Amino acid sequence: MLHIAALALLVPSLAASPQYRPVQIQDVGETDVWTRHNLIGQGPRQEHAVVSLDDDIYVLGGVATSDSGELNTINSAEYYQISEELWHVSAPLPQPLNHLNVATVNGKIYLLGALSGGANWTARGESYVYHPGNDSWTEITSMPNGTARASSAVGVLDDVIYLAGGMTYLDLTNNGTQDSVSTVSSYNVSSGAWYTYFPPLPQPRQHVGGAVVKGVFYVVGGREDGISGFADSVYALDLGNPLSWRTMSPMPTARGGLACAAVRYEIFCFGGEGNPDNERGIFEEVEVYDTRADSWIRLTNMPIPRHGTGAVSVGGRIYIPGGGLKEAAHPTGWFDSFKPKYQDERNTGKF
Repeated sequence: MLHIAALALLVPSLAASPQYRPVQIQDVGETDVWTRHNLIGQGPRQEHAVVSLDDDIYVLGGVATSDSGELNTINSAEYYQISEELWHVSAPLPQPLNHLNVATVNGKIYLLGALSGGANWTARGESYVYHPGNDSWTEITSMPNGTARASSAVGVLDDVIYLAGGMTYLDLTNNGTQDSVSTVSSYNVSSGAWYTYFPPLPQPRQHVGGAVVKGVFYVVGGREDGISGFADSVYALDLGNPLSWRTMSPMPTARGGLACAAVRYEIFCFGGEGNPDNERGIFEEVEVYDTRADSWIRLTNMPIPRHGTGAVSVGGRIYIPGGGLKEAAHPTGWFDSFKPKYQDERNTGKF
């Protein structure tokens, strides 16, 4: 997240909605565990994509700082093998990209839109699939005209990848001017077809969290107007009957550039930007949304707060590689994971 202004911690504009339930926050932080892992192999980065493929954690593209201090968009790709605790280089992206929309389906990685590099980052609609068997990328059907965007909420249900919101440009030469859109679309990996006839988000969002849980696509937080307007909203779309979005209980901490991962019925949200209370502008908060109860719980803070990264769950542990250490650009190679102990207790029937 680049060139943004810090605003209020919470955005109450939707609080009057009759669909809201009271926000419930329970501090269970003492039961959570953070673990540090080896730094990203090819160096610090942020605004990259993070996905899992089997037991490997892939880090794709993003931006990195050169030896001269310049911020460059990169095409580097690598993966962390959990069993070996080692990083391995994989085939680079077909082009340098940042703010990528990425998902894993049926043992392959799909890249559906991103921003280009240079001084004026613009949306690229080219899409690709990664084949781990031969370590190669293949171009697939591009995003439909008028829908190319990056930094979207991403969710997967069966063979379909869903994208909600996003941005179409970020101009580094003009104080980081950028936009935010409400577009919703999907890509079927089996047919190669795009579908764009979904209801738009209630409000434009980018740098936003997303996940599909039990057939419902959730869109969490993000930024409302491109450079500012940090949101606490949670929107939900029933993919079995996608006629309209519902507004759910708001996230306790309004933020953009957060990292989200779903585990069972819950969506875990980490870090992000827009914090007016510290000089770095980054949040350390970890909050989890229970989709069954429509309520929030606060967990143990991040040991190294970051924004501009991603989170993936493997075996109940959530992995978060890289990110930015402060608003604008300060990439890091820090890599840690989060294991909530109380989840283990619930899964054994104690709750």
